[in-house]
Amino acid sequence: MSKTIAFANLKGGTGKTTICINIAGCLTVIHPKSRILVVDFDPQANATSGLGIDEDSIKNSMYDVVLNQSHKSKGVPITQAILETQIENIHLVPSELNLAAASVLMQQVKDKVGILNRILTLIKSYYNYILIDVPSDTGLFMLNSLRAADEAVIPIDSSIFSLEALEKFQTYCQDIRQMTGHTINRFTVVFNRYTKSKASYQSNKLLKNSTFEELEEVVKGMSYALYKIPESLLVYRSQKEGMPISHISPNSKIVKNYMEIASYLSEVN
Repeated sequence: MSKTIAFANLKGGTGKTTICINIAGCLTVIHPKSRILVVDFDPQANATSGLGIDEDSIKNSMYDVVLNQSHKSKGVPITQAILETQIENIHLVPSELNLAAASVLMQQVKDKVGILNRILTLIKSYYNYILIDVPSDTGLFMLNSLRAADEAVIPIDSSIFSLEALEKFQTYCQDIRQMTGHTINRFTVVFNRYTKSKASYQSNKLLKNSTFEELEEVVKGMSYALYKIPESLLVYRSQKEGMPISHISPNSKIVKNYMEIASYLSEVN
């Protein structure tokens, strides 16, 4: 039975793509026989390059798949866009900059919020996990991703704007439920590039907690599952090599953090 997970946040720069790729890698370690599909639904195509695929070598992408929903004679079904990656059992539907123009085409489609869900329905029986890398916008890419998702992983950073985005994300998901009747079963918040603050004193008074610690208190109040990913130079190496960290440094501390999250996400809920 397939589980679809969207990696999303209304705020950019929180590491959605990095977390998506590395969760995919860890899922293959935890469940070696599982088949995993990463859907790069972001015109920036970072998940595509992050899994070692050269954008110039792509024949069909998510742009062509979306095009197939509005102009079938010009587009292709998702089965013709799926690529193998360097990791066995991780497949990819790549993206490209042209996908940005697809939002115009999507506006013309009946039930335009359900486009991605209909696309993925064709291949759900083949994959155990479908991970969607979602761009930071409030438009049809985000709407479609959340409509198609069973769960959402929300990466946040130490910015106070992350808290604002998290609160708005809650409202956004409520709007989707009212609009489509679709409910996301579970939300998981990930503190990315987490750094624990050191106790500091000034005039014999403990200074205010770090932004991360303030955010942690708020997230706990929301009753979301909460995980932390520390800062690591291995992230850069992983991006450069186009491989998940789990496959280039399997015994590293950061992989243990990712494995904990992947294990939780793989649980039946």
